[in-house]
Amino acid sequence: MGTDALLGGRYRLDHVAGHGGAATVFAAYDTVLDRTVAIKMLAHRRDETGVLHERFEREARAEARITHPNVVSVHDIGETEDGRPYIVMDYVDGRSLQEIIAADGPVSSERVAIVGTGIARALAAAHALGIVHRDVKPANVIIDLQGIPHLMDFGLARELFDADPGLTAPGVLVGTAYYVAPEQARYGTASPGSDLYALGAVLYHALAGEPPFVGEGALDVALRRFEEDPEELRARVPAADPDLTATIHALLARDPVERPWDAAAVAVRLGDIAARLRATRTAGETQAPLG
Repeated sequence: MGTDALLGGRYRLDHVAGHGGAATVFAAYDTVLDRTVAIKMLAHRRDETGVLHERFEREARAEARITHPNVVSVHDIGETEDGRPYIVMDYVDGRSLQEIIAADGPVSSERVAIVGTGIARALAAAHALGIVHRDVKPANVIIDLQGIPHLMDFGLARELFDADPGLTAPGVLVGTAYYVAPEQARYGTASPGSDLYALGAVLYHALAGEPPFVGEGALDVALRRFEEDPEELRARVPAADPDLTATIHALLARDPVERPWDAAAVAVRLGDIAARLRATRTAGETQAPLG
């Protein structure tokens, strides 16, 4: 195959690996470095406002700055001949957490703790660089074949001290209604604490099989979190680990001041829970039967 048929003169598109929002993700082959990569490509050329392209470029810049095993790394950016931008990323062979929940149902306490540990570590790495994700949700968490979670899609990310307050008009909800923090839904205020709220909502969804709040539409779902707390997880999942459920509910505190404030500390806490649950399970599996 000649370079004229390759994207950017080096990437061969093999097949569609997924769709999300206004973009398509392809599994591709990098002919220069001899490896499989993922290429996320916008479906449309530059629009009049340029907002989608700016978000796309912001995603590339944010992810390129973060080097962490639980973050999908960005290697290159480019634009097709017809003006569609693309991002070249790590290829993660696996399924999104959203796909796993939809196909397999609620996730075990141990696995939820493992996923939470990895995503909290990814957020800690982003926050250390002054980057807030703003759209942590199951569709943006990819679990590879070894069970390792990877956070992706920093398209709504922004710098903590960015003079530009964002790429949305006032009053527009930034994030996904099922997982967005109350202050982010009401005021558009994004912080490490709002990312941690979203992490709590994602883990709640994984453990219970549905998000903490559901409703008639996005606005109804977002408004409910202003007036009530989610149902106790132990009531919905009696077998759930109590330390895990307590951690999730702490992350879902309506007042940001009452939430854990440090993603690295949350990662340690969830990691300890995962290690304890793993040790308990392993001991039970290896115990010799009596008689």
